Amino acid sequence: MRKLKLALAFASACALLLGCAAPRSVMDQGWTQKPANVKVVFTEPFIANPKDLQDDLPDYVNNFSDWYKAQLDSNFASQTTGVQYFVEKISQDKVKFEAAAVNGVNIKVPKIEEMDNQADVYLVINDIWIGRVESGTTCSTGAGGGVGMGMTCTQNKDFTGKGNFAYFDAKTGKRLGYGDIEAKSSYTFTVSQSDWLNVMTQTVATMLENTPIKK
Repeated sequence: MRKLKLALAFASACALLLGCAAPRSVMDQGWTQKPANVKVVFTEPFIANPKDLQDDLPDYVNNFSDWYKAQLDSNFASQTTGVQYFVEKISQDKVKFEAAAVNGVNIKVPKIEEMDNQADVYLVINDIWIGRVESGTTCSTGAGGGVGMGMTCTQNKDFTGKGNFAYFDAKTGKRLGYGDIEAKSSYTFTVSQSDWLNVMTQTVATMLENTPIKK
């Protein structure tokens, strides 16, 4: 089938693709040494569509943070080597913020005042949002069909995980890097458990990008 995109939808899609292609993090160029251990702390995630959670992860309706923690553990372990991770949920009141730019846009970069200096590096994850997002419309016709003749249009749908993160030297408190997260898994009609897993895989991959942890 020959696919056609309406002008506005095409422009939106191009903008979206450019946004995805651009780096989502800023790392200190002096941070080159791979840490032996990393403490990962995160705040309670917000689930925009509780019914999706009930349908796909019914055992975690009342303790979703346990599932999120386990996914962070497994994805960091599978995507890196030679690093030990300690993952913990923390209360929101322990997190402070400072503004910093990613691709010319200011985001709220999380930080915490107290860090266990037995860790080499801290990773702080905050403003975690997981839910459905609808973007541009894609239209198509049958072979030989003209615009408006037998055209069908579908809404682009993504199950999405968002958030902000920052790395810190646990000994000095120096910020080593920061960024934002927009992990997506496209779906057609309903969200499935695989979409949750895809979002977590991409979330961790985004936070590891351009860091020495990934060496």
